[in-house]
Amino acid sequence: IMFKMTIDTWNGAFRNEFGETDEEIEQLDPSSWELRRILKEVEDSLEDGNTHGKIFDINGNRVGKWSLTDD
Repeated sequence: IMFKMTIDTWNGAFRNEFGETDEEIEQLDPSSWELRRILKEVEDSLEDGNTHGKIFDINGNRVGKWSLTDD
């Protein structure tokens, strides 16, 4: 079994609480609640028996996908 997940963390939903986007601080907030929220949604979907899905950020933007396969 193989689990794959891709998440683009380029947008504001993944930045710090101040919304800073200056190039010097343009990086993923390591304690990003948004990333934790998405992982919890995927966990819930797996528990419901799903084997794949699209990932949306809190603002409704599609930011990735995940799949569980027999590869």
